[in-house]
Amino acid sequence: MITFNDSGEASAGHLVAFLSERQQILLSNWRIACNDDLTLKGSATLSYRHFINNIPIMLGVLAQRLQGDPDNAGFGALAAEHGLHRWHRGYSLAGLVAEMQHLGRLLLAEVRAFWQSSPGSDAHFIAFSYEQLAEFRSDINTGSIAKYADLQRQAALSRIEALQKTLNQLNEIGKQRTHLLRESSHDLRGSFSALQGAAALLDMMVDSDDERKHILEILRRNLSNCRVLVTQLMDLARLEAGQEVVEVKQVDAAQVLTDLVEAYQPIAMERGLALKAGGPASLKVECDPIHFRRIIQNLVLNALKHTPSGWVSVTWAEANDGQWIVCVEDTGPGLPTAMQASAPSRQVTSRMGENTAFMEKGEGIGLSIVKGLCELLGANLEIESRRGEGTRFQITLSTGS
Repeated sequence: MITFNDSGEASAGHLVAFLSERQQILLSNWRIACNDDLTLKGSATLSYRHFINNIPIMLGVLAQRLQGDPDNAGFGALAAEHGLHRWHRGYSLAGLVAEMQHLGRLLLAEVRAFWQSSPGSDAHFIAFSYEQLAEFRSDINTGSIAKYADLQRQAALSRIEALQKTLNQLNEIGKQRTHLLRESSHDLRGSFSALQGAAALLDMMVDSDDERKHILEILRRNLSNCRVLVTQLMDLARLEAGQEVVEVKQVDAAQVLTDLVEAYQPIAMERGLALKAGGPASLKVECDPIHFRRIIQNLVLNALKHTPSGWVSVTWAEANDGQWIVCVEDTGPGLPTAMQASAPSRQVTSRMGENTAFMEKGEGIGLSIVKGLCELLGANLEIESRRGEGTRFQITLSTGS
């Protein structure tokens, strides 16, 4: 109970004491008003301590101001902290504004009730108290709402940056897809031109058996190239459409790799290359044998196709932490940096030389398939390539993948 002097006049100390005595009632009424406000959805989920946050400290600053004491509490920082607190609690900006309006309205009602109980008080001090209250409401709104709005801007900028990054990645993937299709179309046109030329020669009814065999070999080779390109395009389309299914089985990876190397020895001999294999005689793992074989098959065929001289090797080994590694290495011209752009950065690591050479057309499709299959199997693909020294692909898989 606040007592006044004999004249009924109230001083700053009386008003401060009144507000201090009424503080818990004020805060309780504030919470009730916020809970009853249908536009405020976050207040009811907060505990009382989290709801009032640092408002009692800010009310203490108001008491200092009413008594003419300097504001030493860093009021702007307190108000900003309240805005940050509401941001972390999932408030909307409209909710924060409504909450502050309820607090200001209730605080004004308390001050009015006080002055109505002391009608003989000095008019200048009454006006001063209302000025301080208005300034307090302005400062608390400005500090908390400005902080919240700043956080909103930062979040919006982060989202814009993330969207821009995603857009850039999509644009780059689109460029890569266009490049692959352009190169594939070029290869297909070249193969069909060779087929047309060979067919025209056959139509001329050449008499020499050697010439006929040579023309038939041209037909066979170019038909094979067309089949490979069309198959690769279909494989890539299925990967991009998410239509590939993983079927994990127990398999001896060493046996799969040994059989694959033996199967491609004739191609290596035809090109004058050494195709080598090395690793333990048995490596029992769990993986999708079909997809795994396609990965190594694409890498080996590309290496044999684009290595003019030297060797191609396939090695395998068991690593630590339940993982196993397969490496395909060649002495070819090196892999261009541009061919890595469509790879998922989470699973592909590359170390490229400064002057990598562009390889023959068609390489990009096979590498895109390899990267897509590695992503499908959860494998990590590392690429190391230098101009004139060759390329090394290292694939790391889990024994239980």
